[in-house]
Amino acid sequence: MKVGELTWQEYKEHVQKSVIFLPVGSTEQHGPHLPLNVDQICPTRIAELAAEELGAMVLPTIPYGYKSQPESGGGQYFPGTTSLNGSTLMNVVLDVLRETYRHGGRKFVLLNGHYENTYFLKEAADLFVRDAKDARVMYMTWVDVLEQKVVDEIFADCGFPGWDLEHAAVTETSLMLYFEPGLVRREKMVDDQFQEKPTYAMFPPDLDKIPKTGVLYKATYASREKGEMLVKHIVPGIVRVVRQEFGS
Repeated sequence: MKVGELTWQEYKEHVQKSVIFLPVGSTEQHGPHLPLNVDQICPTRIAELAAEELGAMVLPTIPYGYKSQPESGGGQYFPGTTSLNGSTLMNVVLDVLRETYRHGGRKFVLLNGHYENTYFLKEAADLFVRDAKDARVMYMTWVDVLEQKVVDEIFADCGFPGWDLEHAAVTETSLMLYFEPGLVRREKMVDDQFQEKPTYAMFPPDLDKIPKTGVLYKATYASREKGEMLVKHIVPGIVRVVRQEFGS
């Protein structure tokens, strides 16, 4: 159930007994071949597929995330990357959780699609359950349920660089080829990477060290088939852990 498409009566009928997904993404550059809303599309579509299996509800996706970091998203220096301060993101998520709790919601899944959001979403969940003591919140990213053998297969032809560098590269491009192929500019897919990835953060960063394309690894190794494989493992994995924790 997509909450934004329900009437208030339909919402009221389901909210007290349903697991409720809140996808959180970003508006961020994803290279020359992908749109700015990749981090919105991926968690939203995955949440919707999992919700179909669970009879769960999916709240409207939060489209803005915490600031893109040079070493994991290319940074704030690409036009179109539009980000929130960490405290703003935390409070937006906290307000949505509190409002949904006020309506009767008690079982929540924060499904994160943007690497940099992690600790602000966890902080929101922690602050929320301090007061809402009969509520429970699960935090996860869509990569958290992938088994190592699946990761090995996806990256068999190019090597796995780590999730922080998998930005606008193999997995995100593959998921977009599966979910929204019309939004992928295939002729602009490129392979890029840091010449030397920084092991510390500098403020302001040295822009000369950031890959100029905004792609942090090998987009050309993506495929629709890899996207389908990812979805076929991610969705059942989410369904399994949600049922395990919430008994749904």
